[in-house]
Amino acid sequence: MTRLYSLRSLQIVYGMAFMALVVIAGVVGTVGLSLSGHGSREAQRVGTLLQAVEHTRGDLFRQMKEVFDYHFLQDPDAIRQYRDYSARMAEKFGTLAEVAGSEDESAAIERLIAAYAAVRARTDEIMDRNSGAFSDAERLALFDTELEGNYLSAAEGAFDAAEAVFVLARARLESEIGHLLWVALAVLLVPIALAALLLLLARGFLQRAFVTPLSEVLQVMSAFGAGQLDRRVPEHGAAEMVALQQAINRMADDLAHSREALVRSEKQATLGALVPVVAHNIRNPLAGIRATAQVLGGPDLSDDVRDGFTGIIGAVDRLENWLGSLLSYLNPLQPKKDDHDLGACVDNALALLEPRLAEKQVAIRREGWDAPVRAAFDGHLVEQAIYGLLANAVEASPEGGTVTVSVRYFDGEARLDIADDGPGLPFAPSPRGLFPGPTTKTYGSGLGIPFAFKICDLHDGRLAFAAAAGGGTQVTLALPAAPAARDSS
Repeated sequence: MTRLYSLRSLQIVYGMAFMALVVIAGVVGTVGLSLSGHGSREAQRVGTLLQAVEHTRGDLFRQMKEVFDYHFLQDPDAIRQYRDYSARMAEKFGTLAEVAGSEDESAAIERLIAAYAAVRARTDEIMDRNSGAFSDAERLALFDTELEGNYLSAAEGAFDAAEAVFVLARARLESEIGHLLWVALAVLLVPIALAALLLLLARGFLQRAFVTPLSEVLQVMSAFGAGQLDRRVPEHGAAEMVALQQAINRMADDLAHSREALVRSEKQATLGALVPVVAHNIRNPLAGIRATAQVLGGPDLSDDVRDGFTGIIGAVDRLENWLGSLLSYLNPLQPKKDDHDLGACVDNALALLEPRLAEKQVAIRREGWDAPVRAAFDGHLVEQAIYGLLANAVEASPEGGTVTVSVRYFDGEARLDIADDGPGLPFAPSPRGLFPGPTTKTYGSGLGIPFAFKICDLHDGRLAFAAAAGGGTQVTLALPAAPAARDSS
């Protein structure tokens, strides 16, 4: 599952955010265009109503002029023009009724049509009379009083009322358009604000997730270049940066381990080249001393003198044993790994210690021998290392003591635990030490523990020392378990 705090999740989130911005902008644009079109159509419709009312008003008065021309000026063409204006007026009233968009507008147009119908009904009666049918007094009364005072005044009121309704509709439309403009502006600000917010969030995210961790990585890498392999990169930031930081820290651990191993190898190589020369120069005089002590230590000497020669021979033998152990420790080893049972290897080492176990009456308690515990290792080398560790445990145990030996699988490892009930180690063994430690054994060389560390290191294993639960020392030797055993465990 992709971690949320990562570059990939950032790409997904910001891609979705920008898609949302595009959708919002598209919706705002579409709504704006729709509202703009609607407003334009409404403005055009109201303008058409107002224009039609004005034209109709003008046509009405021009039609009244034709009535006047017919009866006052005896214009024979006035009847035709009067009828033309009637047709034009009917057409404009039809346009008004068709364009009307509300009940108020329709009602105003109906009142206007009704007022015009009343005017026209009376003017049709007048136009049906001959042009000379009225006297001057009758014509003045007819036009001044009846038509202008009554019918035209009522029609003018209807025109004014209709025009007021249309002007009110135009004002309402302008108000709605202004309100919609503000709403559109506010909605348009939403994607702009979101884009600005995304920009700020992206800057903060990149600063925390990449810029700052990358700066720390560069600083630690500079420290690595100066040889400070103990520095570590703080593991924080985006998932990709954390993976990079973990890889760099593992690389630093590997480099530090390799450097220490190289230093140990160089020191060991130096000692390996020096010690054989020293051992050769020491062994020749020792051989002469031992041979002389054997020749001179005959049975005809006094007991004190003979014991002295015996002590000289024992001291020479201890020195020879120490030199042999030192050469074995410093000699380069090439393990030949094969699949072995760790318990069987322990049994082989214990068989070599039988005389010492019988001498001190030390009992061996085995645990975990019911099933084989297998690992890949060089049987000969590991057996030597186990022999040295067991010899230390037996030597440290009191007369009649017990050494507990257990083998088992644990966490992908084949483990050997050796616990004695002695006084405990007088020093703290370290896997980094290259030199022999102190020893309390009469014939000891102090190389058993360093040799065991070396063998564990060659097998990618580990060796640990701790205080045993009931006193004494517990030694844990762990080797990588065989693949089949590791899978089953």
